[in-house]
Amino acid sequence: MNRDRQRHPGWLAGRPAAGLLAAYAPLGLPLAFGALPVYLLIPHLYATQYGLSLALLGGLLLVLRLADAVLDPLIGHWSDLWAEAVGSRLRLILAGIPGMVLGFFLLFQPWQQIGLVWSLALALTLFYVSYSLTSLNYQALGAELTRDYNGRTWLTTAREAGALVGVLLAAALPQFLERRYGAEAGLQIFVLIFALTLILAFLPLWRPTMRRPVSGNRKPWWTFYEPLRRPALRRLLGVYTLSQMGNAVAATLFFFFVDEILHTKLLAPLFLLVYFLSGALGMPVWLALSTQLGKARTWSAAMLLSTLAFTSAVFLGPGDAWAYGVICVLTGLTLGADQALPPSILADHTDHDRDARAGNYFGLFNWVAKAATALGAGIILPLLQWSGFRPGVHLWLLSVAYAIVPALIKVAAILLMELGAVEIRNITVLKKGVAS
Repeated sequence: MNRDRQRHPGWLAGRPAAGLLAAYAPLGLPLAFGALPVYLLIPHLYATQYGLSLALLGGLLLVLRLADAVLDPLIGHWSDLWAEAVGSRLRLILAGIPGMVLGFFLLFQPWQQIGLVWSLALALTLFYVSYSLTSLNYQALGAELTRDYNGRTWLTTAREAGALVGVLLAAALPQFLERRYGAEAGLQIFVLIFALTLILAFLPLWRPTMRRPVSGNRKPWWTFYEPLRRPALRRLLGVYTLSQMGNAVAATLFFFFVDEILHTKLLAPLFLLVYFLSGALGMPVWLALSTQLGKARTWSAAMLLSTLAFTSAVFLGPGDAWAYGVICVLTGLTLGADQALPPSILADHTDHDRDARAGNYFGLFNWVAKAATALGAGIILPLLQWSGFRPGVHLWLLSVAYAIVPALIKVAAILLMELGAVEIRNITVLKKGVAS
């Protein structure tokens, strides 16, 4: 047992230095601040305010998100080579920031001269590619800062805690700014806040202690898929794909559910705040449990709790705001595990691959995450329209799509984890034993 574990027994074992955590965590805030409106608000905004059909919107989101997903492994592979050449990932993290800001601006200020659909496609493409470049290298940096089993969970938890603060701000600010300054000025201020927080959160990373060397065998770009030959990694990504698909369906339909089923449109920001605040409060619980039960079993337990709570939403109707608030609390509490534990498990997998580079692994990880998000959002919207759902018509279809479909997908993820993916648990147990 090493000295660090003697000083920090139990769930504090392996904790990185406070300065390292404080420098690494902040960038999670603006990345989540920007991602939430893009993935959560845009479908409802363009369907209700700009009049795009659900089928057209769903198809466009599906195509662009799948294309973005395909690019991620290539970006990860190229990032590894470039970072190895210069000795750091920091310039790559910085390089994506201008494109994110411009894409974010165009989403809320469409370039009408080229048409609404083309403007949306351009803005999403610019945002997606730039976001991938920054976030992928930011995640990979976290895997390279420490090889300790618990230390990685500390880093991913710190990052996701910052992300939860970001989504809290993103959930609350648009409505507040619109009421205070008007719709157009409020959105412009919202974009400005995003740009400023990105720059300010990046600055703590620009220090010598964050410049970790990147090494590994140089291979052609088309070999980016090679880690998928490992069964344990394929199964981990399978579980994560299902989990993210369930999340994507629920996120895409959130505003529709609150508006059409609960008739509490004005409370939507409050529900989001309750959900993400509960996620932030639950972070320490999942961190502590993961050191006792292991990361994979803790993740399974969180998905099970989320499924049980979420299914009850199918019974809600107009005015059931308090009941839905309870569901937001319970499902929000599980959010921390769903966000922090999978990338921590993935980082452990890189230690068992002699040729592993974190960028390659996180490129594949983001690939399946975005593909899952694309499928979840891109399929559920057209299916709802083709099944007969319209605002005010056949609302039971919306309830089933929002509450039951994500729950069934989560159940499939849990079964894959518990029955067919023992390698996922074994590799985390092995890594934990080495760390001990």
